[in-house]
Amino acid sequence: MRKTAPTPLVSNVERLATSLRSTRRERKLTQQALADRAGVARRTITNAEQAENIGIRELCRLANALGYEVVLRPLDTVVFEDLQDIFRDDE
Repeated sequence: MRKTAPTPLVSNVERLATSLRSTRRERKLTQQALADRAGVARRTITNAEQAENIGIRELCRLANALGYEVVLRPLDTVVFEDLQDIFRDDE
């Protein structure tokens, strides 16, 4: 029996890293400015945006500095932002 290679999926960590970077850029913050606002080292921002390991406290500080909070929710939960895609009319 042959094993097939799994298709690469974007992990939650990679999506989070991408979201952190895009949110920081939308707010026109440099990595250093966000680091100063969050009270962490600039290298922590770099690590977070590259999906590298950072501590949970640092993650919470980054989220708070960007105006977010860290919340756990079940994977199959629909969030408000997804409703537009779910109920979009096929044109």
